[in-house]
Amino acid sequence: MRHLILVIDNECEIPGVLREGLTPIGFDVVWVNVLAILENEWLKKTKFEGIILNFDMRDYPGMVVLERLHEQGIEIPVIVMSSVPNCEQLEEAVRKGARDYIVKPFNSSLLQEKCLRHFSPRPS
Repeated sequence: MRHLILVIDNECEIPGVLREGLTPIGFDVVWVNVLAILENEWLKKTKFEGIILNFDMRDYPGMVVLERLHEQGIEIPVIVMSSVPNCEQLEEAVRKGARDYIVKPFNSSLLQEKCLRHFSPRPS
């Protein structure tokens, strides 16, 4: 059984890297530009089991996106990723609802471990 993960990012390179690391362990990775999340509520109707959120987006800070997901009532587990190892900011994201964080560049085994721990099938 495949498990669906959404990657929220404003760049299209990272989803390919995530896909390479997660497909072998049963995850399908779907990328969406951050504007699709901020401008509508389609995410409520989907069957994503997890979200990987780029915390370093220039125009839309990760904390803003995380808060918007919360405002929309999205209860999908979130892992934030960042290329800046600012543990205080990433820990703040966890206090505000993210399940975990990962710092880029990340190794595949750590990414796989965190996704397997936090993203499990949601009940229908």
